[in-house]
Amino acid sequence: MKKFIIFLCIAPLLFLMYGCHGKNSLKQDQFSEAEKGRKTHLSKENTDSEKEKPIKIQVRTGELVIVYTLNNSQAAKDLYAQLPLTLEVQNFGSNEKIFYPPKELDISDTPLANAEKGSLCYYAPWADVVLFYGQFQANSDLYTLGEVVSGEEDIQKLSGSITVTAID
Repeated sequence: MKKFIIFLCIAPLLFLMYGCHGKNSLKQDQFSEAEKGRKTHLSKENTDSEKEKPIKIQVRTGELVIVYTLNNSQAAKDLYAQLPLTLEVQNFGSNEKIFYPPKELDISDTPLANAEKGSLCYYAPWADVVLFYGQFQANSDLYTLGEVVSGEEDIQKLSGSITVTAID
């Protein structure tokens, strides 16, 4: 009989503890789901704003202005972080102009170049940025930074000192 009375006293306490635990778990699960939803929403907003406003740069010499849209690679971000730059552009081959940014770019997540006219690329072995005005051969050391959006016909005319700046 004594055990039965103890059981009757303990059983409601256990039942109450279980009930409170379930509610807290439910609230915690609901909070976790709400937090996940908020983070997803913020992440989507960041992604949407990145899509809405592409990163653009311009290359200028005299009256010539060439505008590029950069991709979201680390190398493109590294180049953008070094702007503004004033440096010498050089002819190389029959289809490209090159310049050397002050600091090397991180190519860890940068896509390989797709051999298209108007590509802005980075040649890792020489640490130079390449502005293509003609078709070129794909190369396992050549990475895409972006694409020309205006002034493609003027890339070939670049010479001497150029200024590379961000476009807001």
